[in-house]
Amino acid sequence: MPERTIRCTPDNAAEFQKAVRAWPELHALVQSLQAQDLFPGLRAAQIKLTGSAEHCAKGLAALLPENAPKAPKTEAGGAA
Repeated sequence: MPERTIRCTPDNAAEFQKAVRAWPELHALVQSLQAQDLFPGLRAAQIKLTGSAEHCAKGLAALLPENAPKAPKTEAGGAA
């Protein structure tokens, strides 16, 4: 399975912040750690994407809701 590791750098910091904010659980965790002075910022953060080559090629944009993989629908209309 393809994978891609993306490290936060000065060049992608704004995109990294956007991706973290779009992921509610991760954003809440980062805020909690920052409030406890345990996490100074994203400068040492990294994210590993796994999935199709097409998904990994999206980079940090793959984490945005509009690019999230969709679960197959069941007959009842819910996710499988």
